[in-house]
Amino acid sequence: MYLSITHNVFTVMEILAPLLKNKQKQKLLWDHIVKNVAKPSMKAFIYAYLYLVLPKAIGRILSAIKKNKYDKILPRIKKTMINALHPLKFPVFSASLVAGINILEPIVLGIFKKNKVLKNPTSRLFFATLVSALVSAIVTFPAYQNHVLGYGRYNSLDLTLLLATRAMDTALSSSLAKVAPPSLAKYGDALLFIASCTCIMFCWFFYPEKLPPSYHKWITSAANMDVELWEVLRLVRQKKIVYGEHGPYEDFLIPYFEKYGEDPRRANTVRTQPIECEAVHAFKTKSCEIHALWRFWRGFEFAASVYTPLNLLMLLFPSKTKMSVRLLRAIRSSVRSSCFLGAYIGFYWYAVCLARTRLFPKLFPHIPRVRFDDTICAASGAFACGFSSFIETAQRRKELALFVAPRGLGTLVPSEPTKKNLAIESIVFSISLAVLVAYSKNNSSSVRGIFGKGLKQVFNIQSFE
Repeated sequence: MYLSITHNVFTVMEILAPLLKNKQKQKLLWDHIVKNVAKPSMKAFIYAYLYLVLPKAIGRILSAIKKNKYDKILPRIKKTMINALHPLKFPVFSASLVAGINILEPIVLGIFKKNKVLKNPTSRLFFATLVSALVSAIVTFPAYQNHVLGYGRYNSLDLTLLLATRAMDTALSSSLAKVAPPSLAKYGDALLFIASCTCIMFCWFFYPEKLPPSYHKWITSAANMDVELWEVLRLVRQKKIVYGEHGPYEDFLIPYFEKYGEDPRRANTVRTQPIECEAVHAFKTKSCEIHALWRFWRGFEFAASVYTPLNLLMLLFPSKTKMSVRLLRAIRSSVRSSCFLGAYIGFYWYAVCLARTRLFPKLFPHIPRVRFDDTICAASGAFACGFSSFIETAQRRKELALFVAPRGLGTLVPSEPTKKNLAIESIVFSISLAVLVAYSKNNSSSVRGIFGKGLKQVFNIQSFE
């Protein structure tokens, strides 16, 4: 191994020696450093800086306005801007990562050429980029990881999950594009969305610790679910409530029934088996279908209050398209997206009812009654809600799938910050980044979505082709 490293070092020196002896070649080297190292690194720094600072600055402004502390706005923004320049924060980390890749890439490519590794120039560039990105990430990521770990576990883990899912999506879509039938490409994003939502929603119900607290809180708010109902089904799953048997939690739902003015005797899990559907419906109706429609409407209202102002805000930006056309497009987009979220919630609740009482117990009478409440109902709802993505356009479906996939993957991996887990995360981050950058160099359109556009902007794709 030592002889191999020594040989490669001497090879690099042989490549650089002629450049250092000739002034014209020295200028070429300098131009290369400026164009292919300094500029991409600065771009990466600026994008990462804006990504880190802008949301925090806007939050500081809104908070100060809300509290009538206008004199605090400038000092807080200044502090935010200065803190973002810390050498271990995301902007400097991004710049260092890109600089390392672009410094190593021509060196590794030169070594490959010198040793006649891979005759195809495209393949040679791909693997040179892959190796360079892998080394740069392995060197730079651990310091950043250790720094942001002090602010919360998900600061680095979310980034790693994002890169991992994008890398798998890029590798699979690039490999399967040539052999997969058109139907797979057509429904691939929907299947990814359904699979991700199944994992996320099942964990939301029974394993909330696998989700970031803010993420779980947002889902709970959108689903409009009473906490008591969520907790009682968890007690059933934990076997702290057993239908038909006396126990400390048999009257757990009495306050819930009293809150809605219902007979508290119906809340007892010894007397009433299983929990009534009307109680699951928050006593709005006895009909599961009407309840699902009510849930749809609540989700629609919630989504409309978010999407409509955003789409209307986009009308303020100049465009060559007529205002009437843009307004109609904004309204259509808001309605479609609101229907998507309404259907997401409505499908979930209706599937829960089908699994608990309406359908599954009749189809599978030999399954113990408690099994429908402690597993099957939540799993059915988690699976069904993902089908709401078919309401959206194909482009929007792709964006939704890529958005939820990292969080879906996150439910399957341990989040505890042990040394082993952090080391595995560092390796996964490095490999994922290397795959993304290498594919982007090979074909800039292979990395889908805004992430691919960002890589294309930061890296000089045509540098060594």
